[in-house]
Amino acid sequence: MATKYRELLEKVRDLKLNKDDMPPLTYEDENDLLEDPIIIEREHLVHLFKRFKQERITQEDIFDWVHFVWFSDYFTCADEDADCITSVIQMLEELEEEGGVKPEDAQRCLYALEHNEPIYE
Repeated sequence: MATKYRELLEKVRDLKLNKDDMPPLTYEDENDLLEDPIIIEREHLVHLFKRFKQERITQEDIFDWVHFVWFSDYFTCADEDADCITSVIQMLEELEEEGGVKPEDAQRCLYALEHNEPIYE
């Protein structure tokens, strides 16, 4: 069963499934995911921003994804991508507080992700 739940979470990470469509998490699944979290790589965020630029998702979808994926203990960053991803997430948190993601913000995040460079303010 843990494998099935893991696959569903990977679909949420990959924007193929809405987090609200997830079944309840069992104790066994939770323990498995805490011991072996799902990996987030730069390409997952690149996909997120490209979908946003194509107007296939909204900024609210981006913020929902961040809240679900980033702030859960079921996901972790690939080590080689951690600094870049963390900086992009921090920027998104600030943008959410400031009122939203503009096209130039999305482009800045995409550039950082595609070049594995952290964003510095």
